[in-house]
Amino acid sequence: MSDSAKNLAEKYDNLELCYKVMGLSFSDPPEKVDKVFNNLMAGYKQKLRSSKPDEAQDAQMNIEQIQEIYERITNSMIYKDYAREYEKYKNAQNAVKEERQMKAHVEKSTFVNCPSCGKILNIGFKTCPYCRKKVYTPAEMMMMKIFSTRNIIIAAVVILAIAAVGIYLFKPELVKFLKQV
Repeated sequence: MSDSAKNLAEKYDNLELCYKVMGLSFSDPPEKVDKVFNNLMAGYKQKLRSSKPDEAQDAQMNIEQIQEIYERITNSMIYKDYAREYEKYKNAQNAVKEERQMKAHVEKSTFVNCPSCGKILNIGFKTCPYCRKKVYTPAEMMMMKIFSTRNIIIAAVVILAIAAVGIYLFKPELVKFLKQV
């Protein structure tokens, strides 16, 4: 084996050891590498605040070692290549997810449930082919609620009452005339 092949094999073995020390494998995503690093650092930083000097000194050594191992992993070509490929994979997965959501939204907007029987209908149907009842659009339903017979009668009574009060206040002579007749 040539010297360059030995150096490459040695670097690979050292990198593999770095992954193993952190409890990782080469196939772990970059997020997991970062998460494990942060968890280890948090644990050692907590021990660093210990009142025992030996424990604090060990924690400081471990922090330095973990930082060195993390830098070695994140600066390696294997990690960078995998991170790049993983990013492409995530982007592709997000694109597929967005496409599914868009397709579901389009499919959802082309169908409507019959308000009477609950069956699924195309949005353009005016009457339900199953129960033969009229299918109203949301605007038609709102107009029916606003301009119902009850609401029109209430509005007419209120308008007449306002008109009567207005005549009584602003034209009192007309009220006297009506009382005489």
